[in-house]
Amino acid sequence: MKKYSVISKPIVFLLVISMIMFNTSCKKKDKPGEEPELPPKESLIMDFSDFDSRPDQKGTTYNNFVYSFLNVAFWSTISAGSLALPAAAYGSLLSQDASYLGDNTWEWKYNFTFDQEDYIATLTAKRLNNEEFSMEMVVAEESSPTAGFKWFDGIVRYDHTSASWNVYKNPASPVKIIEVDWTKNYEENTSSLTYVYVEPGQGETGSSITLGKDPSLDYNAWYTIDLSAETIDIQWDMITKAGRVRNEDYFQDTDWHCWDANLADIECPVL
Repeated sequence: MKKYSVISKPIVFLLVISMIMFNTSCKKKDKPGEEPELPPKESLIMDFSDFDSRPDQKGTTYNNFVYSFLNVAFWSTISAGSLALPAAAYGSLLSQDASYLGDNTWEWKYNFTFDQEDYIATLTAKRLNNEEFSMEMVVAEESSPTAGFKWFDGIVRYDHTSASWNVYKNPASPVKIIEVDWTKNYEENTSSLTYVYVEPGQGETGSSITLGKDPSLDYNAWYTIDLSAETIDIQWDMITKAGRVRNEDYFQDTDWHCWDANLADIECPVL
């Protein structure tokens, strides 16, 4: 007579559950969606290079350009103070590959040197929906890798047509200092980048500067500066550097006041 082994129902049930759990653990639990492509630096870093120095030649007046330079310098100083280090970090990360962390989250990490100090930059991106992902940049000294500071965070569209950012001042004063809004039209090659100064308790809190670019215009770049008591319009040609400025409060008229390719004052040309 054949002998049959009898396995109780509870044991069979446990075996089935174990097999299901084993098979599940062998499968990939988290399939990543579309990996974000990092947006260009122009989505965050405003270009002040055409107004980074003032002429000092004698015998010629440069009042119109110098007035523009001085008003741009306020914003250039704020930007440099809060964005110089994270801008260097972000530029280094643009050429790096990301690691997938799960839950539609990616991480870029890179060691770099800035102002003779060694740092670790960690950039994290997370998919929010089919159109947008969030980003956050943390930078730490290499000697204290767990004591990083979040320099900026924001929301970016996957098609890189817009982004919004929050920029924080520094580790000693971790308040939000700048709100950033960026848009880009790739067909027309036009763009707009706005900084709003939001540091609490300052005289010009709430003021803003917008950098616009449109290659179809005679003056193909411009700043619009909105301060607490006045608005300043600055326009120039990015190739020749000739430009013009308008501020009714300062000049006591609504006219444009121009400079040539050498930055010297001139009568404004008829366009």
